[in-house]
Amino acid sequence: MEEASLRFIQFPTTTFFAANGLKTFCFPIHDGDSRRWLRLTVVDVDDATEQTWYYNEAAWAPIHNALAAMIDNGQDMNAVVVKADGTVVSTSSDGSADVTPGTYYAPPDDYQLSGSAKPATIARDRLVEVKRLGSFADVVRPVSQPSERLVFKHYEDDKVMTDIWYSTHFLAGMAEHPNFVALRHLVLEERGGVVGYTMPFIPGGTLQSARRSRIFKLKWAKQLLQALDDLNLERGINHQDLRTRNLMVDPTTDNLIIIDLGKARIRGNSLGTCVPPDTSPVTLNLFGPGTAGTEGEKGETAVVDMYLSKDPDVNAAIVTLHDLVTRDPSDTSWEADEADLWNGEGIEALTAGPWTAHPDARLDSPAEAYHTILTDWLRRRRADPRCRMPANPLRVPRYMPIPPGETVDVLDYEDPLYPIPSTSCGILSPILVSGYKFLRRDALRAGRPVVDWVRPVSTALDRSRTLLASGRYADEGEGEDER
Repeated sequence: MEEASLRFIQFPTTTFFAANGLKTFCFPIHDGDSRRWLRLTVVDVDDATEQTWYYNEAAWAPIHNALAAMIDNGQDMNAVVVKADGTVVSTSSDGSADVTPGTYYAPPDDYQLSGSAKPATIARDRLVEVKRLGSFADVVRPVSQPSERLVFKHYEDDKVMTDIWYSTHFLAGMAEHPNFVALRHLVLEERGGVVGYTMPFIPGGTLQSARRSRIFKLKWAKQLLQALDDLNLERGINHQDLRTRNLMVDPTTDNLIIIDLGKARIRGNSLGTCVPPDTSPVTLNLFGPGTAGTEGEKGETAVVDMYLSKDPDVNAAIVTLHDLVTRDPSDTSWEADEADLWNGEGIEALTAGPWTAHPDARLDSPAEAYHTILTDWLRRRRADPRCRMPANPLRVPRYMPIPPGETVDVLDYEDPLYPIPSTSCGILSPILVSGYKFLRRDALRAGRPVVDWVRPVSTALDRSRTLLASGRYADEGEGEDER
């Protein structure tokens, strides 16, 4: 296994104001390497520092580095108090400070997958960790097939649970499509609940990571646009996270592959005409009479249409193809904050043409060929009746049902030796011990089972032993997986 740096810090969600005018931030954080949750409190934060946090991720570096050092050193702690410069004020290993979340893992039948869309199931302790990709994602191999490589995605809290629920159904719904990654397994925890899924591991890197070395073929641009029509207009799904980091190439078929449907959702009725607004009467008229970009109705509805007709996947396709061909902007920072490119004027500028290939862009066709297939696609999309009503919409069960009686209020459980602590940092209220959202500490106090995800940090891995996807070494025995 390879070492990885997988620190992940959420931005503060709760703010308290101290008497001296400085602020104290308190919120849960997740370390993707060790899969541990901590309560982080940052004290004595002035207004200037707070504003820096909003606009400069690097401003978190002192806190990030302090936390990483303590975790890597194996410090036993559930909570830590620091200053904005990374100075550690205090730590605590008190169980009442534990903010590790628990959530519900539905049985496979609740997913209601059938036929060719129904994948096989596999227990998480039958998967061996190979490489850590990031929070909630690893490369693994089945115990029974040492040469096979899969990507395992899972969830530990109710927020990621939603993404897993939807992406499982969407991947299953696109199971036969040559340009979407396949769904291989539903992964089960020890009681039989679904914690996530596996997909084939595709070597070679994403279009983002290989942008300097890989030729971007014209056929891949065509495949991307056709795949979006099939996803959006045939199945009624928006990807909503279409970026070069989520595009790969299958080395076996030489097909473009769209991955990571975690942010995908069913298309809403407000998407209108499926294409971005055309704000100029002299460029492409993407919407027809009486809409933004035309002189019909004297433009009275232009502002409304600009927002109602915005389609995230169409906009993303425009920006992505423009970036791969022109490298404008010259880096990929826009993928994290593309607000300026997604407004009407920004999109119009990208579609207007002509396109000029960047010297570093490796293409197999002239730049204008990419621009032509994009504009032709936009014209066809405008006239496609499936924009209003998908041809074969995917039906997704409404969230995962929780059996009656599964949610238990910890207030019904009384133990004078373990008084119920007040909730910290506004993390959870009311206190529950099961269901889709609860805290591990409360469930343990009530004698309820929880699924444990903690694993050895990369710097402390025993590489002579086999580490399973459950976070345990294979030679530890079955033991108590649910503590």
